[in-house]
Amino acid sequence: MDFFDRQEKSRRRTSVLLVYFIGAIIGTAAMVYLVAMLLWFLLWLKNTHKPLDAFDWWNLNLFLITAGVTLLVILAGSIYKVIDLRRGGSRVAELLGGRRLPPNADEFYERRLLNVVEEMAIASGTSVPSVYVLYREKGINAFAAGYTPKDAVVAVTYGTLVGLTREELQGVIAHEFSHILNGDMRLNLHLMGGLHGLLLIVLAGRSIFEMRVRGRGSLYVYLVAGALFVVGSIGLFFGKLIQSAISRQREFLADAAAVQFTRNPEGLAGALKKIGGLTGGSRILAPQAAGVSHMFFGNALRASSLATHPPLADRVRWLQPEFNGTFERVTLESLYKQLEIKEGAPALKKPPHSFADALTRPADLAVTGAVLQQAARRRKNTSGTAPRQNPDALMATIGAPLQEHVIHAEKLLDAIPEDLKELARDPYGCRAVIYLLLIDSDESVRPRQMEIIQSKADAGVIEELKKILPHLKTLAPEMKLPIFDLAVPALRQLSKGQYLPFRANLRPLIDADEQVSVFEYALQRVLICNLDPLFGGRANRQRAAGIYAFCGVQNEVSCVLSVLARLNETASVAFEKASEKIPDARAVFMLQPGSQCGWEQLDQSLDKLAGASFYIKKWVLAAALVCLMSDRDITVEEVELFRAIADSLGCPVPPWLAVTSLGASA
Repeated sequence: MDFFDRQEKSRRRTSVLLVYFIGAIIGTAAMVYLVAMLLWFLLWLKNTHKPLDAFDWWNLNLFLITAGVTLLVILAGSIYKVIDLRRGGSRVAELLGGRRLPPNADEFYERRLLNVVEEMAIASGTSVPSVYVLYREKGINAFAAGYTPKDAVVAVTYGTLVGLTREELQGVIAHEFSHILNGDMRLNLHLMGGLHGLLLIVLAGRSIFEMRVRGRGSLYVYLVAGALFVVGSIGLFFGKLIQSAISRQREFLADAAAVQFTRNPEGLAGALKKIGGLTGGSRILAPQAAGVSHMFFGNALRASSLATHPPLADRVRWLQPEFNGTFERVTLESLYKQLEIKEGAPALKKPPHSFADALTRPADLAVTGAVLQQAARRRKNTSGTAPRQNPDALMATIGAPLQEHVIHAEKLLDAIPEDLKELARDPYGCRAVIYLLLIDSDESVRPRQMEIIQSKADAGVIEELKKILPHLKTLAPEMKLPIFDLAVPALRQLSKGQYLPFRANLRPLIDADEQVSVFEYALQRVLICNLDPLFGGRANRQRAAGIYAFCGVQNEVSCVLSVLARLNETASVAFEKASEKIPDARAVFMLQPGSQCGWEQLDQSLDKLAGASFYIKKWVLAAALVCLMSDRDITVEEVELFRAIADSLGCPVPPWLAVTSLGASA
């Protein structure tokens, strides 16, 4: 099953979730009615002397009242939570007590985590997500959350941060990226919103018990609380049942995808074994864990028959068939010591035992870039063979990156100058890096661009730009979009007052030479898709698929293919080959004149295609690849344009290894 089929299946699972949710509401409403009738029966016994068989257990009015109140409470709770989660993954991480890591963090464990996330993001073709650490949680666990890859966050517990080797950490992060690429995150957030309504009743009963009500009416208050708790337990049961049904199989699939991504089952198996041997394992102590347990890498709650994850031993045995089911007992302190020996991590003389201690960042946690580089040199130096560069092989890597892409991403990151990487990760200097990417190599154009920047940009940003200008001569073309990807987390931290002027400065820079290059368009398009939604631009979530036939988008598809075809010397031949790839004889595609398929028209076409089904997106991208490869001469700029088109359609494209000097040796 390819990326596009998985996305459609994920959307269908949302419908299945709705069926489960309706069933849970019906079950809860029935229990509310039963409890209400039982209370009514007790009052009836107290106030009448009629025989028991005279009591009528069916009361339509009472049923309508209890069912209406139950429905109102559940829907109100769910709607409240859905609204609360509109910020996406960052809101989930904050609810669990997570703290966002600054992109330029230099503490050893934090920098190591950020490096792994950056490598995985560039290897999979997604923008680098924001990273959170749950410092209160000493168990080993992690999750990814968001509505789309563009607003995703990756969060790990403190135990994961300091208790895993780099290979094990890479396996866990690869597992989470599988959820990002498979469309699981959107379903998880919908599930979290729906479950909150079901859990609201039991939470209300628990809150009343904790109030410690006193006085003559306390007995009745506790009776009501007990009734709420019993009724809410039904919702809690259905909630766990839904979580279990939705999550278990997906965890095995994510494990399989992580192994394909890293080709290192030992790393993922090692992380799972440490969970099995660690006191507390993967437990999450935050009060909100019950509603989020289906999102985690490991089981976040106590073991039960309705656990959201498969048994730990089964997951390890799938990776290592020889595993005997026995987990070696470990402590966080012993895991610290292993990292000190294996990876040159700084010794933890006083392991933090509280959230406050963890946030103090003691001196013995500090590490320099040299230590990280030394640890990187110790890593196993593996190599792979790039997949055959044909349209079908490249389509197969969309949403399913391989180890070769991870190796290539590591090489790309190593090749980028250190000062550029540091500045790209800095919430202030990242703007200077983006300006640098748009500075023209033509000496006659550059003065006009610098004049625009000096008249519009902040003085500090201008100074940073001047420091890195010498890199223009040595910056390889294939490094430019990865550098942008590195800058995305820092750009997300800009205020609206900082972002909007910066965003407005880009167009004058691009127009300084009175033309828009392929790279300039690609960079601007990717930036708009990834960042504008955060600052009041386009809707933050990808629109639901509303177009299922090519006849509804034949003009837009013609525009996309015409733009790509005109990058070839024989545009008509390239367009014909590409249009023949699309399996719909009813739609008519025509090569459009250059005046009708410019960058503005391409923007409009991509905006409409973003609302099409993944079936349509799949064949549009397949045809685009045929178009680009028709002359057998693929340039970096063409690959960047394809990445921008795919990114606009919500389809992450891994690095195209064959057209880069770094990838040639991979």
